[in-house]
Amino acid sequence: MDDDRDARGDEDRTAAGGAVNVHSGDARLLVQAGSVSGGVHVHVPSEPAVPRELLAAPPHFVDRVGAVAALDAVESGFAVISGIGGVGKTALAAHWGNAVRERFPGGDVFCPREVSRLGLDAVVRRCLWSLGERDVPDDPGTALALFRSRTARDPVLVVVDDAADPAEFLDLRTGSGMVLVTTNERAEELIGDGVVPVALELLAHEDALEYLRRCGVEVDEEPAAVAELIRLCGRLPLALRVVAGRLNHRRRRQVQRLVEELAEERTRLDRMVLRKEPVVRVALDFVFDDLPEAESELYQVLGLFPGEDFCPEAVAVLAELTVRDATDRLDDLHDIGLLTQDDRQQYRFHALIRAHAQAHAALLSADHRADALRRLVDWYRLHGAYCDRKVMEPSRLRIADDDVSGENPYTEVTALEWLERERLNLLAVLRISYDRGWYQDVIALCDGPLWALHQQHKHYADTVRAFRLGVEAAQRARLSAAEARLRSLCAQLLVESGDPVAAEEESAGACRIAERAGHRRVLASALEFHGKVRAARGEHAEAIGLFERAAELNAGMGRPRGVALQEYLIGRSLHRLGRDDEALHSLRGALDRLTAFPDDRRTPARISTAIGRIHLGRGEHEQALAALEPAIASVRGRGASFDLAEPLVLLADALTALGRPGARPLLEEALTIYDQAGSAEAERVRQRLTD
Repeated sequence: MDDDRDARGDEDRTAAGGAVNVHSGDARLLVQAGSVSGGVHVHVPSEPAVPRELLAAPPHFVDRVGAVAALDAVESGFAVISGIGGVGKTALAAHWGNAVRERFPGGDVFCPREVSRLGLDAVVRRCLWSLGERDVPDDPGTALALFRSRTARDPVLVVVDDAADPAEFLDLRTGSGMVLVTTNERAEELIGDGVVPVALELLAHEDALEYLRRCGVEVDEEPAAVAELIRLCGRLPLALRVVAGRLNHRRRRQVQRLVEELAEERTRLDRMVLRKEPVVRVALDFVFDDLPEAESELYQVLGLFPGEDFCPEAVAVLAELTVRDATDRLDDLHDIGLLTQDDRQQYRFHALIRAHAQAHAALLSADHRADALRRLVDWYRLHGAYCDRKVMEPSRLRIADDDVSGENPYTEVTALEWLERERLNLLAVLRISYDRGWYQDVIALCDGPLWALHQQHKHYADTVRAFRLGVEAAQRARLSAAEARLRSLCAQLLVESGDPVAAEEESAGACRIAERAGHRRVLASALEFHGKVRAARGEHAEAIGLFERAAELNAGMGRPRGVALQEYLIGRSLHRLGRDDEALHSLRGALDRLTAFPDDRRTPARISTAIGRIHLGRGEHEQALAALEPAIASVRGRGASFDLAEPLVLLADALTALGRPGARPLLEEALTIYDQAGSAEAERVRQRLTD
């Protein structure tokens, strides 16, 4: 029996050999029986993920006693840390969150700027993903409801960093957890909504002095110079941090000498009327001018990186370094205070430091910038292609088929991890490629790694935007076959996200363009996607005609897997039309063909599920069992939880019809899956359990 629910205060009395089997109390997994014959199979549900994503507590944290006390007083709810850039908002969130982690047994989720600036929907999806949900509902309201359900029992801390508008995230509030937002905007106006505002001011002089001391600066040797240094840095933690890093890097440098140079630099900037964040700009210009040549060059090139986080391997390509040299120089910049690092060995700039690096990167020659970005795009394209071929069928249609000869450095698991970790960078690289007119790269990134990732994990808003750019890139490059392919994929995205009318327009257009282009494989694919759109609209006869045309094209090209996919789709639509004998014949033919493709484990399980459904509807329950049991075993082996729900329900139906035990735990497992996904099927399964 597989039960993912808590049983509290529950009693279950079963007559068994004259005894009464009584359970009362709290259990996650319970098996009760009178007598048992045969095998007992217990499927223990996996523990939900407990994310621990907060940035490490800053080692030199000072003061903020009042701010910490204000946060401590919030039992649950919503707090906003506000203040100017560089004042330490994120540092406070990390310091406090790490100190009170025991208050949040459900975990802590960190949503960085690149997520928060995409809005509430993106943050909700990030939270669900971090909490272990792999089938996130497409509908934003359903996803938000799932987030609340998922965090109802065990409180979770959600940190939304550098939000443009804190009020946008008020709906994240739950009954037990806490939302902590950092922003440049003050939040007193939200007090009426139950928000606790925590405004950070500049450090007091004594606290700034202590901060420098904790950063390793000898503050007692030159007290007057140190006091002037604090004044020139505006008592701003970020400016103090980078200047302290510079002092520590050059131990022989006297504070007085640094003050003189910093004062001269500040005067120069004031004459230039550079008023935006002048204190940080002064400190950063000073530190940049004093960097060793190797670190200075890397800092400047890092300003070209289009994403927020970067790994040493990507930086090595961008800067034409070995990975070891790139790592050493990144560590030097980190030690100085110009970079931060997370537990995944990813580096990042503070937003103000990143803007400073970008300004210096703009001073590089146009050729230098273009060459560096060209190398980076090529690297992401190659590694994205490697990962694509590990998580999807290697022979599938790819309109921009990259040459990935040689040993693939990824496994199926590490490939999917790379795709998810680098998703935002892939999107940023795609945007850079589009802006520079590198349209072939846009097409390859869409039809390769981004499509492969979408098939495993859904990020609809980002993916749709990316594929729209892909269609425009194909149009600008006058690549008709690529335009047809990407329109087909857009159609699939639109169907999945609940817009069949727009999907029909895209898929029909894809078919017309593919016909004109004369590309048979792209046409076959376009017909298939158009057929799936028609099937989603209930137009099964029309869908079958499109699938049959696609099958003919695949047969003519000698592509048996393509034929098998069409037979599977035809079988599903035939069943919807009540033509079950024909449907079974088509589905079994598809299964036979797919024996030649052992790497495709998902499609055979889906076909077997479709066969089981047909047998069940015809009252052929033993045949249904024979189809569904191996399908369930296959899906369990892949760890694809959502694909498991449908065959579990069908198997429960077959066992019930045969008068055999075991239906209830199957339904309970399916209910857990549907609940986690926010599926409408959950209510139907719940009603069956009640009845």
